[in-house]
Amino acid sequence: MDQAQVLLAGLWEPFSFLSLFGYSCLGLLLGLVVGLLLTLQLQRRGWLARRKRWHHWLLKLYFLLLPACGALLGVQAGLLYGGQQQVHRHLDSYAPLVQSVADAVWQDFSTYLQAQDQQALGRELQNTSVQALLNHLAAQYLQAQILARAPQLDEASLAERVGIRLFDYLQASLLGELVRETAVEQANKYTKVDRQVVLDVLDARVEQLFQADFLLGLLKRQLAQVLKPFYLTLLMLFGLLLALVGVEMGLSRWLRQWPGQAQVPELSAQAQVQ
Repeated sequence: MDQAQVLLAGLWEPFSFLSLFGYSCLGLLLGLVVGLLLTLQLQRRGWLARRKRWHHWLLKLYFLLLPACGALLGVQAGLLYGGQQQVHRHLDSYAPLVQSVADAVWQDFSTYLQAQDQQALGRELQNTSVQALLNHLAAQYLQAQILARAPQLDEASLAERVGIRLFDYLQASLLGELVRETAVEQANKYTKVDRQVVLDVLDARVEQLFQADFLLGLLKRQLAQVLKPFYLTLLMLFGLLLALVGVEMGLSRWLRQWPGQAQVPELSAQAQVQ
């Protein structure tokens, strides 16, 4: 119990702001360079030139706007990534303590099995996946159902026996899948753990659930799923910025404001009349 309290208390230790500052500066520099390179590429292709002088020079603000937006998004991405990496390192530092807690739990469970004279069950569990254990419980339930229907088989015809056997096989297959889906749904409902993380637990051997590296890996994957919407938001903001640039270029081309485009006939006629 004391080890668990130390573990939980340690998770609230403050982050290293120096490391976060380094990641944010790296993100700022990277975003600034990406924005500047994008602007230079637009300038090189001639996509920032316009027929009207004021419009032409106004688009030079892209040399300020795109690098500034890239730097802002880069800082946010750097803070997110830096915070994630700090949590990873923080979790790794507690690997020995997690392993000691897990060993203590497994030792208590082994002691209980020895008291029940079921040491073989403990050895079998170490090499069995959680899903296989659930399937075994489901199979025991189905076996009880089959035994309950045994008197009916004695009086059934050959065709009826084949039908019942096929039904039992189908029921076993469906029940195994149902147990898996129910475990995932209930775990996600009550713990809010990501579906893929729960599937990893079900596919893991029972022995792995008492290994610090596996447990911390699950926490890291859960953290990645929690932060994924934030990364997607930054990506969407960057895409929105590019979309606005594309809309401006599309409108300019539609209004024939690009150099080399002929004027709209109505505008040419008005110019001739004047």
